[in-house]
Amino acid sequence: FPSHDRGEKFYDISITKNVVSLLISAFLLLFIFIGVARKYAKNPNSAPSGFQGALEPLILMIQEDVAKPMLGKKYLKFLPYLLTLFFFIWINNLLGLIPGGANLTGNTSVTAVLAGVTFFCIMAFSNKHYWGHIFAMPGVPKWLLVILTPVEIIGVFTKPVSLMIRLFANMTTGHIIVLALFSIIFVNKSAGWAGLSVPMALFISLLEVLVAFLQAYLFSMLSALFIGAAVEDDHH
Repeated sequence: FPSHDRGEKFYDISITKNVVSLLISAFLLLFIFIGVARKYAKNPNSAPSGFQGALEPLILMIQEDVAKPMLGKKYLKFLPYLLTLFFFIWINNLLGLIPGGANLTGNTSVTAVLAGVTFFCIMAFSNKHYWGHIFAMPGVPKWLLVILTPVEIIGVFTKPVSLMIRLFANMTTGHIIVLALFSIIFVNKSAGWAGLSVPMALFISLLEVLVAFLQAYLFSMLSALFIGAAVEDDHH
């Protein structure tokens, strides 16, 4: 590497813990779903087993409870993205709960990219009816559009921002609470505080397992909702 003593620039391209966690989650997604896809292709009419049996209820949940209600007849077009989004976030949420693991979804750069992909889908697949409701809402007096149109335009950009902040804040908060509870032991240097802090930290950690699933589900559901509003056909 170049030396700072000679005034040369130094570029640190070392792999961080977040990058390692990202690579692990990507490998797990490929390993699990390639195997599941092969089982479906090989035995399409047989009862699911192994990972296939464990994941099928979750896949059907995203399809029946998220994609179909939010996207209607166009759900098949966006179902692969929603499934990838759900399982990617869920796996990384769980990896972040492992002691020493990286809280990848507690990184704003990661949540910003995820929200950005959803925003790209909204922009790429939105139709004229979507933009018509933003710039010329039917049934609204023209003088009121001067107020409502800027609000709607701001709403287009605040939707992905809310996705980014919600996932980041919820996953970071749980880790901060656990660290704060364990810190009480060292600050007070008392065994009595340990007897109180450890059970509370354990309870929060178990609660985080539920939050990990809920945040993955909510991110997928809201992404489907926003995309569905952009691709919905005109009903007027």
